[in-house]
Amino acid sequence: MQKVSKILSYLLHPVLLPSYGTLWYLQALPIPLSAMQKYMVLFIVLGGTFLVPLLTLVVLRLTGHVKTNDAKTVEERKFPVLIMIFNYLFLAQVLQSIWQLRELTILAYATAVGLVIAWLFLYNKVKVSLHMLGMAGLLSFVLVFGAHYQYPNLVVALLLVLLGALATARLHLKAHNLKEIYMGLTVGILLPIVFSFVL
Repeated sequence: MQKVSKILSYLLHPVLLPSYGTLWYLQALPIPLSAMQKYMVLFIVLGGTFLVPLLTLVVLRLTGHVKTNDAKTVEERKFPVLIMIFNYLFLAQVLQSIWQLRELTILAYATAVGLVIAWLFLYNKVKVSLHMLGMAGLLSFVLVFGAHYQYPNLVVALLLVLLGALATARLHLKAHNLKEIYMGLTVGILLPIVFSFVL
């Protein structure tokens, strides 16, 4: 169970989830972009949400500010989360310039605000689960925008199963307590819905 929990945590890591969502979005929804433009969008999202955080983590490990790849302690999380907030805000600005990508822009802004909430809670010694924030945000994104394009119910069912499995894995690994799991879940679900009405 320990090994399965670790594999799930890596496969459904917060830095990978935006790329999964973008792939689904670009393939499933009828948007007027060429294949080359879609690859460019995916590269932008992958760079902003995966490559930059990965390089940041490497630098923080080398300088001794972070002792593990998981950034387990509250103090170790503060700077990486702050970097991720700016990454998502920058990503939202880039995506906003492409009018066809309103949905991805909303997801980027919602994630940035979710990370701000998680970052603020770090100062109260609470580690909101970023895994749950990301996974719940992806589910909410699919529910809010997929409904307009007749998405298959199988996608939602799969995401719900993965959400439950990920929550179980994070609890099994003792990475979070139940309160932190619920906080990540609640923020992740609500923000895409709220931003879909605001933006």
